Amino acid sequence: MLEQLFDAIQRNDTARIDTLITANPGLISQRDKTGMSPLTLAAYNENKPILQHLLKARGTPDFFEAAIVGEIPVVRAALATGQDINERAPDGFTALSLAVFFRQPETARYLIEAGADVNARATNAFQVGPIHAAVAREDIVTLELLLYCGADANSSQQKRLRPLHAAAVSGNTPLVALLLMFGADPSLASEDGKCAADYAREKGHHELARRLEVLASAAS
Repeated sequence: MLEQLFDAIQRNDTARIDTLITANPGLISQRDKTGMSPLTLAAYNENKPILQHLLKARGTPDFFEAAIVGEIPVVRAALATGQDINERAPDGFTALSLAVFFRQPETARYLIEAGADVNARATNAFQVGPIHAAVAREDIVTLELLLYCGADANSSQQKRLRPLHAAAVSGNTPLVALLLMFGADPSLASEDGKCAADYAREKGHHELARRLEVLASAAS
């Protein structure tokens, strides 16, 4: 039935969602073998109406779902009753990474101030940390907060991709400048042998590529 619920979520079929949850109320809190819950799936699909519909049916979300939807009181209550702030969700991500990726800056700030590890990476194949999520979302405010709180500007994720590589791909000069200010090394290469300048050039950001190339030469 969980597979049927996921299919209904993908199809934006609220009537089918309600039918399935009415028949099996516990379904809304289940996760599949990858760790995906109905709420998480709707969040990844960026379908706010379905997400709100599921949240209403869910009632109180769990700790990780609360980080995704920005329910700070639920996050606070979980921590007060012994929840490990750096525990990984069933899909491998920390609550902080989830809050950053799903654009919940206030929740991310709360978790950081509560002591979340700003360098804790996912235990799944993606190996994503909060800094990678902030760059992926081009969230410069949260990125700055993470860096000020000790996030490693050279932290690698899968295939040794660095935050600077992702910022170069997007051509986001403020992100690049911020990362460089906090020690990002433009000479570091990914598993494919590409440095930040290469990624920028591939996406047509030629002036940014040139500047990164000069900085990489100086760094090496």
